[in-house]
Amino acid sequence: MAPERLNPSQVEACLQSLNQWTLNVSESSIAKEWRFESYKKAIEMMVKVRELAESHDHHPEMVSAYTRIRVTLWTHDAQGLTSKDFDLAQAIDQLVAQEF
Repeated sequence: MAPERLNPSQVEACLQSLNQWTLNVSESSIAKEWRFESYKKAIEMMVKVRELAESHDHHPEMVSAYTRIRVTLWTHDAQGLTSKDFDLAQAIDQLVAQEF
């Protein structure tokens, strides 16, 4: 069973709890970009996010552009944003703050 899609006011409330994630209303997704000191560090972050995503059973879109990594989250089954997206976004922020 798919997680329940959040309504616009729920999305806005959840977005307030995140640090610098942006809402793409037309795609019903949230995204954030990080810049690292080297390509190696950027890829290390992607690998750690992959591991974290597996543990959350939620799989983000990740794009690498040399020292920049962009992560986009939405719940495919719900065709929009759910609590799973915001939970993973918070976990990614914690991971990056602790390890990078």
